[in-house]
Formats: sequence, C-alpha cells, structure tokens
Amino acid sequence: MIKTSKTGVYYKVLQSGDKVFYFTYKDTNDNNKKKWVKVGSYKDGIREINAFNLRAEQISKMKHGKDITVIANKKKTAIVTFDDLAQRYFKDKNSTKNRMSRYNIHIKDILGSKDIRKIDKESIVKLLKDVEAKGKANQTLNSIKELISTIFNHSIKEHDLKLVNPCIGIKRYKVDNNRERYLSLNEIRELKEHIKDNFLVNFFVELSLQTGGRFETILNIQKKDINILTGAITLKNFKTEKTYTGYLQKEFLESIRDYLKNLSVNDYVVSYESEPSKKLTQRQIQHRIKPLLDRLFNEGLDTKDSKNRVVIHTFRHTFASHLAIKGVPIYTIMKLMNHAKIDQTLRYAKLSPENGKNAVQGLYK
Repeated sequence: MIKTSKTGVYYKVLQSGDKVFYFTYKDTNDNNKKKWVKVGSYKDGIREINAFNLRAEQISKMKHGKDITVIANKKKTAIVTFDDLAQRYFKDKNSTKNRMSRYNIHIKDILGSKDIRKIDKESIVKLLKDVEAKGKANQTLNSIKELISTIFNHSIKEHDLKLVNPCIGIKRYKVDNNRERYLSLNEIRELKEHIKDNFLVNFFVELSLQTGGRFETILNIQKKDINILTGAITLKNFKTEKTYTGYLQKEFLESIRDYLKNLSVNDYVVSYESEPSKKLTQRQIQHRIKPLLDRLFNEGLDTKDSKNRVVIHTFRHTFASHLAIKGVPIYTIMKLMNHAKIDQTLRYAKLSPENGKNAVQGLYK
C-alpha cells in the first residue's frame, strides 16, 4: 500500500498500471480495530479525494451507529448493466426507433449485459474497431460512440450516477461530409427502368428524387401530407422536429391518384399493401434498394468510399444537384432542402450554369 497526502487514504498499483484507492479507519464499535475499505480504481474515475471524503463520512456516521461500508457492500450485489442505463434513456427521452435500432444492432450484444463500472475506454474502442472491420462508414462509428456516451451522460446528469463517462478521450473518426456523387439523367432513367415493376421501391425512389427528403422523412409521409390539388407535400425534418413544404410533379401525382384514394388519411404512402397503417423501417427499404444500387453504380468501389458510392442518401444530393444545374436560385434550393444554413447549400452552387461569366461580360456596358 502507498500512502497519499490525504489522511487515512492509500492506493495500490495493479499490474495494468491502474491505481486502486482504499481508506482505513479505527472502528470504535469493534474495539478500535483497524479496518480497510476498498473505494475503487482510477480508471473508473475514483481519486484520492473521493476516498478521503468517504472516510470522513464513515467516521462521522460511525459515531451515530451507522456504517456506510455496510451500505456499500449491499450495493455490490445489485449490478447495474449498460442495458439498464440504455432502457432508462430510451424511456426518458422517448427515443426514435432509429437510435434504438442502432443500439440493438451494434451495442447491446457487446455492452448490454456488462456491469457499467467494468466498461472502460478500451472496451468501447474495441467495439468500434470490430464494427469498422465490418465495413461500416466513419459516420456510423461516430454515431455509435456518441450514443454510448449519451446514454452514460443521461444517467450521470439526470439520475446522479457517480461515474466518469468512459467515452471521454475517444477521438471522433474523420468524416468527409462533402458527398459529391449524384445521379445523372441517364443513371436516373436506368434506375427507374430496373424498378418500374416494383411499386413499393418505385414509389420510394420517386418521392426521394422529387422532394430531396431524408430517408426517415420519406418513410413518414402519410396520405394527409399530400395535397393532390396543389402538388404540395408536407415533410418532417427529424433533425429539427419541424415540418417544411415540398412539391411533387404533376405526372407523378396523376399516377398515384387512384392509389391514394384507397388509403385512409393516416396511412403511410410507402408501405406494404396489406398494412398501410404501419410505417416501414429503414432496413425494410434498404435491403430492397441497396443491392440494386451496388450492382448498377458501385461496382469496384471501396465500401468506405462515401464520396463516390451511390446510396439512398444520394437521392437527396441528386435532387439538389439537378435544381442547381437547372439554374434554380441557391436560396430556393436551400428552402426546398430545408437546410438550416446557407453553407450547406452552397456546395451545389458550382453546378449552376450561371457561374458569373456572363454577368461579368456585360458589366459597365
């Protein structure tokens, strides 16, 4: 045992290099016998001041016939797992199915049954590396790490969990958000030719290409959101929890008029024919479209080549890119994309046919 500068506080160095803190005191209720109490390790956030404060509390309570070490020993039998924290977080925050799905797919089987005090930085880094080895994008890895951190922080801040968040110090993966790939007119025609006989997939793709809506936005469109007379469609931005307006092409509206008549007002338009009242999950659409996109457009590309691979989110970039190519003003594109800042939209400005050349030629004449 190595003595610290704090009275009655000691620590022991483990082979791993970690420190385990203890405090000692004389038990007045047991013939002043010297007692040792293990407090916890440095990697779990325990410092000598924590041991010192517990020692002071123990001595104070001992004078009144109480013993905090008895309470501490009782708590040891009730292990709190990471899944306990996760389920509490999902319940308190009424979390989205997307977040719960990410937890169930990537996190639960690895960390769910673990004692939260045995989850350290190394175990989380290992989880991320294992997911990375499966070919997942850096953005997905960041989302997993952030979800783990958020679950810990929720219990630390809202439920007074005495624990240092083990995600502290784990660096974010580099993400290049400037996805450049969009579908050309010929590629759009090729894609539509392959899906023309699949009503569900065709409907999803048309809505995506005509509104630029994000994945979850498209899946949440209900019959009541579409105005057949005006062509307007109400879309929800799940990042801001606000709605905005998009527009559908007349030919498409005519082609779906009869289909919409058979739906109830709250039915989802992208749905199974037998269950229109049930919203589909991203996975149910993903496994129908991804293989086709890979076969048509991604052959030979690395799975992590986010700039050049065609994915479902490419439909959103295709929508904005072709608006710019048609010469639509950048602020109109910003509105239709429901971007929060103009900086997000400016990436498409380079596609505009009016690049300033013509304006300069006529300047001062």
